[in-house]
Amino acid sequence: MMSKIWTRWADSPVITSVASTNYPVTNLVFPAVTVCTVNKAVNEKLIIQGCRYNKTLSEMKAIISSLVDPEGRNNDDNVALLNKNPVSPDTALKLLRLVAPKCQDYLLTCRWNNQAAPCTNLFKLVLTDTGYCCSFNTVEPKTIRKTARSDAEVLKQEMEYEYLQKAVWDYADRFRDKNGPVMDETDGNNGTTGSQDSYTCARIYDDEMYPGVCKYISKCRTDPGICKLNAEAPPLPPIIKVAEEYPYKAAGSGRSRGLTLLLDTLRCDTVPTESFKGLRVYVHHPEEFPSVGEKGFLVGPGMENQVSVIGTDTYSTEALRSFNPIRRGCYFTDEFPLQHYKEYSRSSCVVECENQFIHDECQCIPYYSPGNTSVCSYIKMKDCVRKAIVERKIFKFKSRMLEDDVADKSCTEVCLPACNETSYDATLTNAIFPNQHEPNMTKMLREAIAEKHTFLQDIAYVSASISVLRIFFRESSILQYKRDELFTWEDFVSNLGGVMGLCLGFSLLSLIEVIYWFTLRFYFDWKRYNLAHQTATGVITGKF
Repeated sequence: MMSKIWTRWADSPVITSVASTNYPVTNLVFPAVTVCTVNKAVNEKLIIQGCRYNKTLSEMKAIISSLVDPEGRNNDDNVALLNKNPVSPDTALKLLRLVAPKCQDYLLTCRWNNQAAPCTNLFKLVLTDTGYCCSFNTVEPKTIRKTARSDAEVLKQEMEYEYLQKAVWDYADRFRDKNGPVMDETDGNNGTTGSQDSYTCARIYDDEMYPGVCKYISKCRTDPGICKLNAEAPPLPPIIKVAEEYPYKAAGSGRSRGLTLLLDTLRCDTVPTESFKGLRVYVHHPEEFPSVGEKGFLVGPGMENQVSVIGTDTYSTEALRSFNPIRRGCYFTDEFPLQHYKEYSRSSCVVECENQFIHDECQCIPYYSPGNTSVCSYIKMKDCVRKAIVERKIFKFKSRMLEDDVADKSCTEVCLPACNETSYDATLTNAIFPNQHEPNMTKMLREAIAEKHTFLQDIAYVSASISVLRIFFRESSILQYKRDELFTWEDFVSNLGGVMGLCLGFSLLSLIEVIYWFTLRFYFDWKRYNLAHQTATGVITGKF
């Protein structure tokens, strides 16, 4: 029994127990929400940027597809064009940012904690494993790839795009009228110069428009007045402060105290990376890398989706710092600093660990990885990176993340959980949206139309393209767990004493007796023996 107590104390020194069954969710950080449209490029932006880089529309599609969809799941024909006119991975990543939809393109209205706010105040464009997406409440890594950001150039291009897209519409309408109209006169467009897109996907863009469209765009860029376009930058939405601290915390449970979004699936754009129509959404911790492509759930058009979230919080006492991280089974934030992320988390550690493996195998890393190491080309992504992952080498390799690492370890073995962490479990339910035959009969659509989203007056478009997403905490309180020492030294000694007392009749007095018998009593007996021996020897000597 004493051996078992010792083994238990040496091998499992940590115990996890329930600290509270009523921990309020208002103390929790609200989960990050990352929303991705399957269409990774806006058609008009592809044409405008293609003219700048001397690429046709098909070539631009091939460049974007090769980056975000190297396996060719939905773009086999387009990717084949890349072999004829390849571009560097850094250029492809830069173009991906320049042609990506803005958050306000598919986030039409947003409400947070029952308060309306411009979506641009709540969401930011982030790079994920499925291209650029819009993320709420996420914390960016310490290092962001420079070529992925290109802030100054992106800002300039966005200002131009606001009026150059109308030049593309204008030229497309005139070109089709001249070379055979493809639009019905009753579609509400009527080939009007510079008119807004009818959102019916009626305009068809192809390589036949080149090089004429590039010449027309160049003329409009030089003198917007010639094309009767307004070159003034659109006014920025007002900044509404939604919270004092970031990441945000919810005001409570229930859908009125969460995040509500009206979404457009952008079905008219033509660089899809998936085989379905709709969006991908991932609910995750704000510090976690948004692996939307691998872990996100689907949101289809014409649906209202409710995501109820239950959080779980775990904290560790400072007494655990005296134990080795391997023994306690977790890392404190300052014990395992990551290269690219501000705070330690297991998921972020796994990302860096896997990127290290990919770099060792292929001498490059995927385009969405943080840092400024060289980006893998389409060929390497397809032939080296995917092959390594499929063959599962990534789950067993020698990692350099631990200095004392001598044996092969997987990333999940190297990256222990954080000692203080919050996890989220999401449940998704949905139903058809809207349930009325007129948009004005639905409050959410009525408010969106009042905010100048006039195309929502077309109920056919709403049913085919619009979705609603509500994310909220399901319960007002959650379970909170506590990691602590299983045995302190005092507990360990007490347990040993208890076993000895139970099995041997051992007590403190017994211990004193043992000490007495093996020290003082032994000493006095030895001294008495020597004295008796000396006396006996003296008597015998005297007789002779």
